[in-house]
Amino acid sequence: MTANGSMRKSIGNTRKKGTRKNGNTGKKRDKEDRKYHKKVAKYYRKEYRHGPPAWARAHRYDNRHHVYFRDYKTFYDPYRNGYVYMRNGRWSFSANVPSFMLNVNLGAANIRVVKDVPISRHPEDFYNDYRWD
Repeated sequence: MTANGSMRKSIGNTRKKGTRKNGNTGKKRDKEDRKYHKKVAKYYRKEYRHGPPAWARAHRYDNRHHVYFRDYKTFYDPYRNGYVYMRNGRWSFSANVPSFMLNVNLGAANIRVVKDVPISRHPEDFYNDYRWD
């Protein structure tokens, strides 16, 4: 009974066990989650391809050695899967093609395949040891 003497129906928790506030059951939510993660995984596979870069085929490059782009003083490092270039007097790394090389046809660019530097080492560490140009 309440203070004024009337009987009110208890509101309490009337949801069924296993349902959420929005009415979805756990199974339905799990299905939605699986669908979302499948979509994200598909995007990830498409956006972040592994393997040789697009320009590799034109140079018959097989992803086993570092590549030096002579005209741009830039390395492609297959171990880290990205580009190493000089920026403001320091070496910088980018997983994508550096901005100054975006409009360059890398398939026709002048390259040197660096077989002397072990694949697990950073090629920029050996820059002063060789004559690159």
